[in-house]
Amino acid sequence: MKTVADFMAKALRELGVTHAFGIIGKSICPAALKMVDYGIEFIPGRHESSSGFAAAGYALKTGNLGVAFGTSGPGGTNLLTAAAHAKANNLPVLFITGHQSIKELGLPQCQDSSSYLADLADMFRPATLFSKLVERADHFATIFNHAISAALSGKRGPVHLCIPFDVQAELIEECRIVLPERESLVSLANTNRVIEAINSSAKPLIIAGKGVNRSGAHEELVKLAETFNIPVVTTPGGKGAIAWDHPLYHGPVGVGGCKYGDDLMNQSDLFIVLGSRLSDMTICNLKPENHPKTLIQFDIDNTFVGKILNSYTISVGGDLRDNLRLYLQHVDPAKLPVRHTETNVEYGEELPVLDGLSLASVMKEMSNLVPYEHTLFVDDGSHGFNAVKWYNVKKPGSFVFDAYFACMGNSIGMAIGAQCAVPGETVFCITGDGCFMMLGAEINTAVCKDLPVIFIVVNNKQLDMALKGMEKTTGRIDGTIFEVPMDAVKFAESLGATGFRCETMDEFASAVKQAMSLKRTVVIELLTDRSEVPPTAHRTLVMD
Repeated sequence: MKTVADFMAKALRELGVTHAFGIIGKSICPAALKMVDYGIEFIPGRHESSSGFAAAGYALKTGNLGVAFGTSGPGGTNLLTAAAHAKANNLPVLFITGHQSIKELGLPQCQDSSSYLADLADMFRPATLFSKLVERADHFATIFNHAISAALSGKRGPVHLCIPFDVQAELIEECRIVLPERESLVSLANTNRVIEAINSSAKPLIIAGKGVNRSGAHEELVKLAETFNIPVVTTPGGKGAIAWDHPLYHGPVGVGGCKYGDDLMNQSDLFIVLGSRLSDMTICNLKPENHPKTLIQFDIDNTFVGKILNSYTISVGGDLRDNLRLYLQHVDPAKLPVRHTETNVEYGEELPVLDGLSLASVMKEMSNLVPYEHTLFVDDGSHGFNAVKWYNVKKPGSFVFDAYFACMGNSIGMAIGAQCAVPGETVFCITGDGCFMMLGAEINTAVCKDLPVIFIVVNNKQLDMALKGMEKTTGRIDGTIFEVPMDAVKFAESLGATGFRCETMDEFASAVKQAMSLKRTVVIELLTDRSEVPPTAHRTLVMD
C-alpha cells in the first residue's frame, strides 16, 4: 500500500514533470516531500505568487504540466494571483494547496483553508478550470484524473487541488491514474466559409494574437499569410508571432503599437483573428465605424468570440495550429485571388531624443545584442509596452508578454521557471523598478539554484505607466513616485547576484555581453530618463 502523496508524485513524474515550485509548510509537507522522493526537483520560492509564475514559465517552455504548491491559508491565497495569470494565458499549471486534517475540520486552526476562514477550493474556482477539495483518500484518483485532464486538454489552463494533511498521508491500496494524451482539436464546420470569405475580401488583415505563440502556430501563420498574400499585424500579447522583418509583417497594433498598423486595421474589410480576445489593449485605436464587414475568429476559448466587433463573425474553435493546418490543406491554388499587398513596409517610427537614456532606444538595440536562441519575458508597465513597440523579434515565439491580466512581477518568476525547463537556453527578463520591488527577492531563488537568468531592471524611480496615465487624465500623480528610489544593484548583490548599473547605451551593451559570458544570475539596472513618454497614450485616451 502507498499513500495518496505517493500516487500523486508518481503520476506527476510519469507525466514528465521535472520541477515543482513552491514554499514548504506543515499542511503541504507530505505531498511536497514525496515529489522530491520521486525525482522531481523542488525549487523553493521566496513568495508563493512567484512560485506560481515560475510553474507557468515552466509550462510555457515545456508544453507540459507545471506544478506549484503552497501551504494552507495564506500560502494558498498567495498562489491565487498566479492561478488567474495562468488562466488568462491558457497555461496548464496544477496548483496544490494544503488543508487542515479532515478529522479536525470545524476546529479553529492556524492557516485555516476551510469554509470557516479561507475556503481555498471555493476561492480558486473562478481563477482555474477546475478546483476541488479532496475530502477522502479513495476519491483522490477520480478527482486527480479530472484535474489533469482539464489542465492538459481542450483550451488548457490551471487547475487546483486542496488536499488535507491526513488525506495526503493516508494509505490506499489502488489508485488508477489516467495520463492524458494530446488530442487534435479541429473545427471542420466552417472550412468552406472561411476560405470563401478570405478569397472574396478586398482588404483582408491577419491579427496574430497570443494564441499563435501558445499553440506554436508560427509556421502556419506565415503559410496562411503567404498563401493568400495578406498583411499581418500583432497584438501586444501576440508580439513575436512572426519575425519582425518578414515582408508581410506590418507591425504591432494597439497599446504599444505603431500608427501604421492601427491605420491598417481601420481600412480592412476582413479581420482574420488568430488567438486573440480583441481586448481594449488591441483595438483601442479601432474606430467603431471602421469595424470590418466580416470577422473570422480562431480561438480555443469562445467566451468573447463574435461579441466585441460589430461584424459578421465566422467562428473556428479548437487548437489554432491544428486548424490552420487543416484549412490550408483545403485551399485550391487555382481559386486564389490576385491580391496586391504592400510588402517590406516601414512600420517603425522615429525614436525619441532625450537628455538621458531612452528606454525605446535600448529596446531597439537589445535585439542586436542577444543570441537567436533565447526567450525574453517582459513584465507589465511602460517597459513592457516599450518592448512591444521597439524590440525586434527575430525568433518567432521568443517574446513573452501578458497585456491581458497584466500582473506586475509575473515575468520574474516565469523566467526562473523557464530557465529550469530549458537550462541551455539564454533567458532574459525585462522588468521595472515597481515590479522588482514587489517580487525581486526571487532573484535569490535563481542564485541558489544556479540559474543564469539575466534580469534587466528599468529604474525610472516611479510607477511610470500609472504616473503618465494619471497625469494625462486627471492632472494628478498621487502614489506614483518612489520618494526613496531603489538601488537595484545593491539589492541584487545582497541576494547573491552579479549587478551592473547602466546609464548609457554603451554601458548597457557591455553589461549584456558580460552577463551572457558569466553563466550566472545577473541583474542589469537601467537608469532611464523618467520624462520619456511611454507608448501607452492609446490606453490613456480610452480613460478620457
